[in-house]
Amino acid sequence: MVLRGRERSVAWVDLNAIRHNVALLAAELPGQCRLCAVLKADGYGHGAVAVGRAAMEAGASWLGVSTVPEAQQLRDAGIDLPVLVFGPMTGAELYCAVAADAQVVVWSRAFAEAARRAGASVHVKLDSGMGRLGVAEDAALELAAIAAAGPSHLVGLMSHFATADEEEQTFFLTQLERFTTCAAAMRRRHPEVLCHIANSAATLREPRSHGDMVRCGIAVYGLDPANRDPDTFGLRPAMRWSSYLAGDRVVQPGESVGYGRRFIAERPTRIGIVPIGYGDGLCRALSNRGDVLIAGHRCRITGTMSMDQMTVQLPERGCHLGDEVVLIGESGGERILCEDIARLLDTINYEVVSDVSPRTVRRYVGEPWEGPA
Repeated sequence: MVLRGRERSVAWVDLNAIRHNVALLAAELPGQCRLCAVLKADGYGHGAVAVGRAAMEAGASWLGVSTVPEAQQLRDAGIDLPVLVFGPMTGAELYCAVAADAQVVVWSRAFAEAARRAGASVHVKLDSGMGRLGVAEDAALELAAIAAAGPSHLVGLMSHFATADEEEQTFFLTQLERFTTCAAAMRRRHPEVLCHIANSAATLREPRSHGDMVRCGIAVYGLDPANRDPDTFGLRPAMRWSSYLAGDRVVQPGESVGYGRRFIAERPTRIGIVPIGYGDGLCRALSNRGDVLIAGHRCRITGTMSMDQMTVQLPERGCHLGDEVVLIGESGGERILCEDIARLLDTINYEVVSDVSPRTVRRYVGEPWEGPA
């Protein structure tokens, strides 16, 4: 039997959901506060260019990425919003960033001097408690003075929260106080500096963190920063990931399914074969643990997942060859959230969507936008 009209692994990305989420986040912001949509890791697996354009339409005025090639990709696509590259870069990459009119982050005197010589637009990074890249307040003021001396240009002061997505707020508020103090000292010397620290979680939970700009990543994609139900904040998940039922068979008691014989039937069991596996970005640790949705039925992933295929337990009736298999999304009143998968794997929703591999085709849906719903 030849099955037509299905793709083996496709991530459907709803651009109207992206627009809704960006508009919702922007509505939380005061006055002239800007929204930076974070598009690193190919838009958290959703497609940076398509998401970037949708975010622009809905009110994002900046874009954030992690690497210089990610910035170049946006420029090659004709996107002309300010782009900030968060991550480290080599000297050669610095000049590529400047050529792409992308702004850079500095946290050492050596790199600040290199950025000054290259004529870069610079954001100084304060380590307010994240404990990765960044400097203390005195050093931040020193790096800002280097950037402001020209031919480089001082644009911003930034930091990053370590615990904004956690219920306990003590350290979050400590970081906010440290950043606010440094921002005040920075503004006394450089009144036009753009001060920003808030991520998605801080944007949604603490207006005092908003500053001059917020940098929202996970919430743009309709995912909850605390790995709970995104409905809590009115967010709309943008990704729906699907495959199809390519085959079925009945295994008898004592017969096994898959590598390592990790599933052995105790009774006659109807097994479905789905042409998707960990090579498409579905975590192998979901073997014998995760579910998929087929025609509204919740079906357990059964046996060891392969690179290109997996097997699932089917109901005795109600699922047919060619039926859509939903890995993330809704079907027949049932749903599987990224957050559900993340909790099962003891990880975060960021990882679930970012792991969807390039072999999975992205398809974009979304009518022309007429404003927030």
